[in-house]
Formats: sequence, structure tokens, C-alpha cells
Amino acid sequence: MKLHINLINIFILLLLELSATVGKKHRKQERERGIRIRGEWIAGYDKRESPHGDLATQVKIGIYINSFYSISEQTMDYSVNIYLRQSWYDPRIKFGKGDPSDKTEMTKLPDGTWDEIWVPDLFFRNEKKAEFHSVTIPNRLMRLYMDGRIWYAMKITATLSCPMNLAKYPLDTQFCPMMIESFGYTMDTIYFNWWDKAVAHDGTLEMPQFRLVEAHLKDCSQNYSTGAYPCLQVNFELKRDIGFYLIQIYIPSILIVILSWVAFWINIDAIPARVSLGLLTVLTMTTQSTGATSSLPRVSYVKAIDVWMSVCLLFVFTSLLEFAVVNVLSRKEVKSIRPNMIRRKVSKNKKDSEAGEVIETMPHDSSIRNNTAIMPDLEGKHKARTIDKISRRVFPISFLIFNVVYWIIYALIMGDNRPPDI
Repeated sequence: MKLHINLINIFILLLLELSATVGKKHRKQERERGIRIRGEWIAGYDKRESPHGDLATQVKIGIYINSFYSISEQTMDYSVNIYLRQSWYDPRIKFGKGDPSDKTEMTKLPDGTWDEIWVPDLFFRNEKKAEFHSVTIPNRLMRLYMDGRIWYAMKITATLSCPMNLAKYPLDTQFCPMMIESFGYTMDTIYFNWWDKAVAHDGTLEMPQFRLVEAHLKDCSQNYSTGAYPCLQVNFELKRDIGFYLIQIYIPSILIVILSWVAFWINIDAIPARVSLGLLTVLTMTTQSTGATSSLPRVSYVKAIDVWMSVCLLFVFTSLLEFAVVNVLSRKEVKSIRPNMIRRKVSKNKKDSEAGEVIETMPHDSSIRNNTAIMPDLEGKHKARTIDKISRRVFPISFLIFNVVYWIIYALIMGDNRPPDI
């Protein structure tokens, strides 16, 4: 039994070794074939001339997205890591036509061949910065097919400008463009087309605050004073995820507003408690409002987050003003009755002392004074308590109505800043 297992292990090792040897031999043959093919046409090849002379060369373009990251509202840009793929025909570098026995359909050209043949002069029109990858080797690949078709791919990380409209922030959808244009060749020399599957990714593309909804393709060719230059554009539709903002902004601000209503249930005589609660909620709301907009640019229009934070601050501030009104009403009647009470006492004493009846009228005056001092005080506090009771209903209902109107307008009615040609 052990001998049988050992024979199987030896057989598997031999197969692995044979497979590695065959693969190494195949790669070596492919490298040699690429060098040989390159040597056949490189001597008389002029990379300054376009492949089809006076006829325009068609270049097909495709993009494979590796990752999106660093989508910034502050700088109005985004960064993306992609494989940029190009394909075109160059009849000057066909291979295999002189050897009918050569059935190879494609071969990989040696590194650096892209510097020796004609290649499209693409650039990103809305680029802020970009770079090629060269770890551990230059991340470029060029393949040549028998009919002269060239397939050229490169790995690029680019930071591209993305004009954003933040009127619905953070319930917004942004359309970030990637514009690929020819730098020096006009449409008389070159023109662009998208591949059948122009924009692709592996389906696991994740971003911290956005999700890629769709990639919209369009032609962005433009006429300049020096001629018409070909251009292709893809608009990435990026929907902002609201989960972060619900947890960090909306829910805390709702709780702060509700906390400010607790003052309506506190006794009107507990002045320190109600003042402290009102000031605390106002300051907290102000701090949160500042933090919610600190990462945004200073735009001149009103954003959805501005409306929310302003109204929440207004509710909190109004609840503090409500206490000020209640406090004034509860004390106003007491202050207004005491001067009258004193004047009545003085005039009564003066009249009675002239008649010689001061001792008999003093108890009578004291009884009147006590009755008139208590009644206005109770009346003022009754008004204050009535306002508190009304506020307990008016404030929550008003805030609920605001929420319904806010979410209907910004989440359902108000459209996204969609470009007109999408």
C-alpha cells in the first residue's frame, strides 16, 4: 500500500515538472518569435507615419477599472486605477504571410516596442495628474496579430477633475467624466471608437461613500483653431451612500432637537436647568453644523445639508426662546402688582392717619394686599404653563412636517445634476 502511494506521488511530481518545462519552453519560443518578427520589419519602419497614410486610422479604446478612490468634494476630483486598452491595424507589420506553416495568430512583442512603432497619442483632457506603473516591471503589454492588428494595454493611475453640483448633498448623485483625446493627430489622421464592452470591472468595485451605478459613453470630439481632434468620454454615475450621514449627522441632530423639547416638561421655576439645557443643545447643534460642512467647498448655493442643519438649529434656538417668553410671562404680573400695592398702602395710611384711625385700618389693608399679590402670580404662571403645554405638541408636529417635506423634495422630487446628453 505504501509503495502504491509513493508511486502516485512520484507520478504527480513528474507531471508537474513536465508542465513547468513545457511552459518555460513555450514562453521562450514566444519571446524568440517576438524578437524575430520585430527584426523583420523594424529596419524599414517609420514610426512618424500613420499606419494608413492619408487615410484615417481607427483606434478602438476600452477601460478596465481596478479601483476608485479619493473622490473629493473639496478639490472637485477623483482618482482611478485602470487598464487602458487600445487596438488598431498597422498593415506594415503583418507577420506569417511568408511562411504558410506558421499558424500562430498572436505574439507578444518585446518590451520597449511601443517606443519603436506608431502608437496613438492619447491623453486625458481633464487630467490633474497621472502616472504609469513600473513595479516590478513596466506594466505595459503589446501584442501583434497576424493580420497586423496591434493590442496595446497599460496600467495607469490618474487623478481627474470632476465638477460637482452639491445642491442635494448628501443625497446627491455625481457624474464624473473621463475624457480621452488625441493630443496631436486630428480626425484626418485618427478617429476613436469604443470597444463593444468599453468599460468593465470585476463586479466587486467598492468605494467608501459612493457606488458606481453606470458608465455613460459619449463622443466629445471638439474643434480647435488647429483642427478637429477625436475624443471619447465616459461619465461615471456615482451614487452617494447615505448610511454614513444618517449615523453621523441626521440621527444625532434629530436626537439633539428632541432633547431640546425636554425643557417643556421641566418646571418653569427651574430656571438654571432649563437655561443650561437650552444653551447646551444650541452649542451642540452649532458644533455639529460646522463639522458637517467642514469638508465641503465654499459654494454660493444652498445645499441640502445646509437646509437640514439650519432648520434643526432653528428648532433648538426657538425652544430656548420659548423658555425666555415663558419666564417673562410668569414674572411680569408679580412685578407690575407690587408698585400698585405699595401706592395703595401709602395712600390708605395717609388718609387714615389724618382721621386718627390708623390702628383700625392696618389689618384691613394687609388683607387686601395679600389677596391682590397672590392672584396675579397664579395667573402669570398659568399662562406660562399653557404655552409649555402647547409647545409640547406644536414643536414635534412641526418637526415631523419638516422631515416629510425635506425627504420628499430632496429624495424624490428634486432631480440629480444629470448632464443633458445622458
